[in-house]
Amino acid sequence: MDRLPWHDAQWARLRSPEGRARVPHALLLRGPAGTGKRRFAQRLARALLCHSPIEEEACGECRSCHLAAGGLHPDLHVIEPPEDRKQILIDQIRDLIGRVVLTASGGSRRAVVIAPAEAMNRPAANTLLKTLEEPPGDTVFLLVSDRSGLLPATIRSRCQALTFPCPPTPQAIAWLEEQAGSEATAAELLALAHGAPLHAVALGERRALRGSLSDDLESLMRGAADPVSVAERWAGHGLDETSWWLTGLVQDAIRLRAAPGRGGSDTGQLRSLAARASLAGWFRLLDACLAIRSALSRQFNLNERLALEDLALACGRSACDDSSTP
Repeated sequence: MDRLPWHDAQWARLRSPEGRARVPHALLLRGPAGTGKRRFAQRLARALLCHSPIEEEACGECRSCHLAAGGLHPDLHVIEPPEDRKQILIDQIRDLIGRVVLTASGGSRRAVVIAPAEAMNRPAANTLLKTLEEPPGDTVFLLVSDRSGLLPATIRSRCQALTFPCPPTPQAIAWLEEQAGSEATAAELLALAHGAPLHAVALGERRALRGSLSDDLESLMRGAADPVSVAERWAGHGLDETSWWLTGLVQDAIRLRAAPGRGGSDTGQLRSLAARASLAGWFRLLDACLAIRSALSRQFNLNERLALEDLALACGRSACDDSSTP
């Protein structure tokens, strides 16, 4: 797991002037998705458990490092939502507390990674709060959060915050060039990912979906596609990914409608699409997309098929305005 170059400042924050590690009992790693917070937490957890750390990094050779790399370390606990759920439940936190109060198996320390921390439901967060107030032994809690504002204030106040902003664009593009193979592609992916490099890598793998959704959006706006059939096809990608890409397309169309001279790699396609609705129509569609994004971020239990059908219908309705009106 390579160390990300834009994490140097965060690593430095955890060192005293004498160069010794100084990790509090609870860290809140906060910042936009795709900036590598979870990767940082994993590296830090392994370093804390390593028997022979080298310059505060895990050596990668000791028994502890081999166990951690295989996901088998008895003192490294990773808490995340179950595969069939969107929330971290109280039973998971109770089980965690039951394990961390025991004597550490491989040494004096235990490390707990909770990601995403905002996925804890209220009972789970309240149960964790009691442990954060009186942490057992030498246990370090690493809470990873894309939306730390959704965490209870009582949880945030018990943690030392470590912020992970998007890196400077030149640094992110240089790193992405190694992943994407060209500066132009790296810059485009980074723009689509709103500056988050790891998100940009993931988008590169799913980039074809943007073109497919653009075609669907245009067909819906022309009245040439059945919204229910389109929604059924979108269901294969899932509501989260579909609504994310659609939101980006709508935002780009709004920018082009408001500023026709704006450039971009797919400006020709977007210009034709943008002309199919007025700004008022585009903003209504954006409202529909953002309502779904907000509901997903708050972990509401949505009926995904119905939500996708509503979104497809909203795409068609957005073209009802006089498209000649700016």
